[in-house]
Amino acid sequence: MSARILSALTLAATLLLPATQASAGDFAKVDVLGFSASGDHFAFEEYGIQDGSGFPYSNIYVIDTARDSWVRGSPFRRLDEIDDSVPVDFDAELARTRAANARTARQTLAASDIAGHGRTVGHNPPTELSANPHEMLVLPRMIAPTSDTPLRLTLEEIAVPAQSACPSGFGEVRGFRLLLTDQAGTRVLNEDTRVPKSRGCPLRYRIERVVTHHPQAGTPRFAVLIQMETIGFEGPNGRFLAITGAL
Repeated sequence: MSARILSALTLAATLLLPATQASAGDFAKVDVLGFSASGDHFAFEEYGIQDGSGFPYSNIYVIDTARDSWVRGSPFRRLDEIDDSVPVDFDAELARTRAANARTARQTLAASDIAGHGRTVGHNPPTELSANPHEMLVLPRMIAPTSDTPLRLTLEEIAVPAQSACPSGFGEVRGFRLLLTDQAGTRVLNEDTRVPKSRGCPLRYRIERVVTHHPQAGTPRFAVLIQMETIGFEGPNGRFLAITGAL
């Protein structure tokens, strides 16, 4: 079994426990594949070694930024079973899984013109303990001096009905409300009334990063990556979702 990344929200408490009491799920890594040249599409991959099974996985999401919805065929999800009764090179197995999933998604990525455009203008991973996980204030571009109005993102976790498949005893399943404040005022980017099945059983959320793209012609776009902690086999799992739109 590969080493697990502990959630920052439980890190302090975990460090105080005896080693036999510590447990952790798997926190996916993320690879931002970026925007299309026009900004009409955005893509990212989350990947890692699944807790419990030890199987490598890769999920590729391709998003229509105007509609804030997956394009046809997305997401591309791959989980490869491996025989760990013999010594396993987990890094090599994960690389094979990611490469195979990239081949599956290649046609959709090409049709969506995903070409790595955009810049990360704010980043707050769960290991960052000095920042507010529910708020991020960023400039939309990397220019100096700047006349840009900062973007303020605010996330609020909210109670929503739990899916019947979510086990009890692990905490309250939560949705979230995400607000964006800029020079035009404040708008609601997301407000859950229920938890989509694709999220599993989420317990907590944080604003993980903000990516922006300013096309040569057209409307600037943004993508907010939200990291959620979901109920896992060995502890909370970390997964991602994206909220997109126009600036």
